[in-house]
Amino acid sequence: MQKIHFKNPHSCFNYSLYYFEVKCIFESHKSAVGMGIGFKNCNTNKIVMLYPKFETIENEKNEVFKLSSFSWEDFDIFGCGLVYPPTNMTNKFPYIFTQNGKQIGKATLVKDNFDKPRVVLRCCSIETNFGNDLKSKPFKYDISKHLVVKEFN
Repeated sequence: MQKIHFKNPHSCFNYSLYYFEVKCIFESHKSAVGMGIGFKNCNTNKIVMLYPKFETIENEKNEVFKLSSFSWEDFDIFGCGLVYPPTNMTNKFPYIFTQNGKQIGKATLVKDNFDKPRVVLRCCSIETNFGNDLKSKPFKYDISKHLVVKEFN
């Protein structure tokens, strides 16, 4: 398995978005399938995760938030993004989750750098897209239209 780590850009005057997507492929009945996507902080072992089966997002404080009107199906594409602010701004990092090209809920702030993508699987497989070749394999979510919410500035 390929190891992917994100590094906070140094001396950067613009926001940087680190984003990846996974296509979930059921290998069993939907009731047996489970998946989570998110980020892990390698220094603290804290995570931020979306769990589609349970319709929840877990933040770095282990608080769990229920998503309203959420469902998932075989071959859904989930994405996870972490926004690094310019170095002259606060060290708060907004993260987002997406499903089939649409943002799920609102961006949420974390205080620390979550530098490792994390995916957990149960009775399913995934196809990953880390954006290495966006011409032949574009993201489902249009990252060019992603704006950092003004409340985070």
